[in-house]
Amino acid sequence: MPDTFDSTGLTTKTRTEIIAELEAGYKLIYGNDINIDPNSPDGQVINIQAQTAVDLREVLDLINSGFDPDQALGVVLDQRVALNRITRNGGTFTTGPVSITTDRALNLIGLDTQSAEINPTVENLYTVKDDAGTEFYLVDSYSFVAAGTESLTFRAADIGKVETELNTITTPVTVIAGVAGINNPAASTTIGVNEESDADLKIRRKASTAIASTGYLDSIEAALLNVDTVVTAMVFENITDTTDSNGIPPHSIWCIIEGGADADIAEVIYAKKSSGSGMKGSEVVNVDRPSGGTFQAKFDRPIDQDLYIKFVLAFPGGILDNDEIKRLIVSNVIWGVGGDAVGSQVTAYVQGLNEGYQVSSMEVSDDDSVWVEVVSPTSPVYRFVNDVARITIT
Repeated sequence: MPDTFDSTGLTTKTRTEIIAELEAGYKLIYGNDINIDPNSPDGQVINIQAQTAVDLREVLDLINSGFDPDQALGVVLDQRVALNRITRNGGTFTTGPVSITTDRALNLIGLDTQSAEINPTVENLYTVKDDAGTEFYLVDSYSFVAAGTESLTFRAADIGKVETELNTITTPVTVIAGVAGINNPAASTTIGVNEESDADLKIRRKASTAIASTGYLDSIEAALLNVDTVVTAMVFENITDTTDSNGIPPHSIWCIIEGGADADIAEVIYAKKSSGSGMKGSEVVNVDRPSGGTFQAKFDRPIDQDLYIKFVLAFPGGILDNDEIKRLIVSNVIWGVGGDAVGSQVTAYVQGLNEGYQVSSMEVSDDDSVWVEVVSPTSPVYRFVNDVARITIT
């Protein structure tokens, strides 16, 4: 099959076809009795040339597929979704207080104007780390005028979700004479958010293209998903004459949104909501109408709901660190707004940590009383959250 690029797309030769062409060419030059066995010198040269040809075609295939938003990756995907006026939701940093004790007057250098930079270039930047090796930077420079203890704000070096146990940030990375103690006795002020993944960005792009659709709910939902920093948007409707099982009043909509500024969300609801329909929601934001008067947009934010998890874990011939496994579950098993908590999802994650782990009797619960394999949230506005205190491993 020849290399072609036409109305049907890009077609490239396979490795087998390339090798066959090279072998035929060598025989044409040196005769049919040439030794082109894979372990012969000429055979090895043919394979090197074939691999080079394959690599070039793979690059061409990546470039070609990158024009399709559903196949593009990374920076190329960012460029493609920009055509739909969409940008990737960036990550945020985890910040929190760290107590610094000194035995003299001294200066600590912070990020200052580079506090939002992913790769700051600050000379002698004061840095500490926790027991797991996660580094934290001092946000604002600080001068101790005498010996004492101050609670200073530090930022995780890496962007995204970073969780640290209390009293574990105790080690200096930047050694400064006079610093006598480092500790984090209080919880983080803010937990960072991971940058939107390629998969999530592709899903949001697909949903956002429904903005101009004729489907009423699809149009509202798509417009909400297109609001800056919105990561989840769900719109429910009650077309009956009575309040439905979700508590939505008659002939009303219920918007549940995670992320985004209140004012931006209210503007979308004002622009997209059909005339005469009511709204459900505890968040009430006023929108000034061009003709005068005020429109009240109502919506809800996701509400966390406790989830309990218990299972039996065995590791024949190995040593288990149940506390660390609990921490990893909390950090990496995330439940969606209004989504079920599925025990098998936790099982799959734990078994993926070590091929020797044996998980059994996996169950979940929303009340620590009734245990099942799958549990649903109280209503679509709830999102299950994990906590090490609510995970039991035996």
